[in-house]
Amino acid sequence: MSTVEKPTTCNNNTGGYRRPGPIESFVSNGLRTFDYYFDLPLKHTDPASKETIVVFARRVIAVERQADAEKLPWLIFFQGGPGFQGPAYNSGWVKTAAKKYNVLLLDQRGTGLSTAMTVQSLSQFKTAQEQAEYFMQFRADSIVRDSELIRETLLANCTEKRWSLLGQSFGGFCITTYLSMFPESITAAYITGGIPPMLDSLETVYQQSYRSVIAHTERYYKRFPLDIKRVKKIMKHLATHEVRLPTGGILTPRKFQQLGLNFGVSGGMDRVHALCLQAFVNLNGKEELSSLFLTEMASQEHIPPIYAVMHESIYCDGPGVASNWTASRLLNGEFKCVFGYSAQDFEAFDDDASKKVYFTGEHMYDWMLDDYASLQPLKECADILAKCTTWPKLYNPEVLAKNTVPVAAAMYYDDMYVDRECCERTAKAIQGIRLWVTNEYMHSGLRDNEGILTKLIKMVNGEIDVPVA
Repeated sequence: MSTVEKPTTCNNNTGGYRRPGPIESFVSNGLRTFDYYFDLPLKHTDPASKETIVVFARRVIAVERQADAEKLPWLIFFQGGPGFQGPAYNSGWVKTAAKKYNVLLLDQRGTGLSTAMTVQSLSQFKTAQEQAEYFMQFRADSIVRDSELIRETLLANCTEKRWSLLGQSFGGFCITTYLSMFPESITAAYITGGIPPMLDSLETVYQQSYRSVIAHTERYYKRFPLDIKRVKKIMKHLATHEVRLPTGGILTPRKFQQLGLNFGVSGGMDRVHALCLQAFVNLNGKEELSSLFLTEMASQEHIPPIYAVMHESIYCDGPGVASNWTASRLLNGEFKCVFGYSAQDFEAFDDDASKKVYFTGEHMYDWMLDDYASLQPLKECADILAKCTTWPKLYNPEVLAKNTVPVAAAMYYDDMYVDRECCERTAKAIQGIRLWVTNEYMHSGLRDNEGILTKLIKMVNGEIDVPVA
C-alpha cells in the first residue's frame, strides 16, 4: 500500500517560521516583488533536531495585476543545478508568467540568499564526517519539504491551497520528488529538460552522458573546423607548461576539457570558440596564453560546493546505492581512450587533422578536489559522500504510477545533460504525463524562449492535443 508523506513542522514561537510576511518589496521593469525569509528545519525527518536554516523566496507579480494579486494562483520555480540560486526576477518567462500567477522564485537551501553553503561556512564543522552529514540535508527531498512548509504559510489565507510547479533540469527532478511526496498540494506541474532517470543506474546515466558530449564535440568541430588545431595547441601547451591562473590555481589540460560543459546550451559553442581565438599572444617572438584567456578560465573555477560535491548523489535513489565517483571511474576505464591525453599524444598527432581533442561535459570528478583550490578543503568530505549508501528515497514509483496531477514536460531531443532515452523510460512510469519532444531547443530552452512555458500550460489545459501516458 503506497503512502503519501505529510510534512513536519518547525516548532518555535512564530508558529514555525520567522518573518512569514515580506521583508522587502520593490517595483522594477513592470514587476512587483516581495522578498520572504523562512526559518525551516535543517533535518526535516528528525523531530528531535532543533537546528534551522534560512530559506529565501521572492514573489513576483506584474504591476497591472497588483490589485487582484491575492486571487491569482501560485507558481513556484525550481532551479537547475543542484547548487544554483533562483533566476533573476525579470527573466523573460517570469515576466510572462507574472501576468497570470504569483510567481515564487526559490533560492533552494544552500544557494543565493538562503543560508550559504560555502567552504567558508563549512569550516565551522570539526570533522569531514560532520560536513558530509550536513551536505546530506541538501538534496531534492529536503528542498521539497522546505517548499511544502512555505506553501502552507504563503497560501494559508488563499481559497486554493494548492500551487503549480515549474522545474528546469534538476528542478524537474525536484518536481518528480514533489509528485511522489505531496501530490495533493499540486495543481499542475511543468518540467523543462528535467525528467529524472530514476529507472537507470548511475553507470547508464554517465555512459549516455559521455556519448552525448562526444557527439556535441563533433558538432563543435564541424561548426568551427579550425578549432581542431587550436584546441590541440592549447592542450599541448598546458601539458608541457605549468600555467597559473590569476586566482593562483594551475590550469591543467583536464580542466580545460571541462569547457565542454558549455556545449549543451544556446551560444555555448560560440563562447568556447571565442575563447580559443584569443588563447595566445605573441610576446617578443614567444607565444604565451593571453591574460584574457586565463581570466576567463579562472572564472570557470567558481563552482558551488553543492554542485561539485553533491551532483552524483542526485541519482542515488534510496539506501544501498553509492555514487562512488562514477564519472571518474568511467573516464579512467571505458572512455579513457577518448578523453585521456598526454604530452606525447600531442607530439604524435599535432598535425593530424583527423585526431581531435574531446571535451567533457557535466561530470564531477574526484580530481577536482585536487585541481580546484576552492574545493580542496572538501576533499575528505566529498569522498565520504561518494561512498555513502544511506541515501533516502527520492521517488515513489507506486504514487507516480497512480498520479492524477496534470503534468506536462518539454523533452529536448539532443539534450546533452539529461538523456532523452532515460527520461522517456521514467515518463512511462508517471501516469498521465504529457510529453513534448522537440529538437527546436537546447537544454537552455526555458531561458531562451518564454513560449515554452506557455505551450506547456496549454498542454495541461487541453488547448493542444498531445499524447497522454
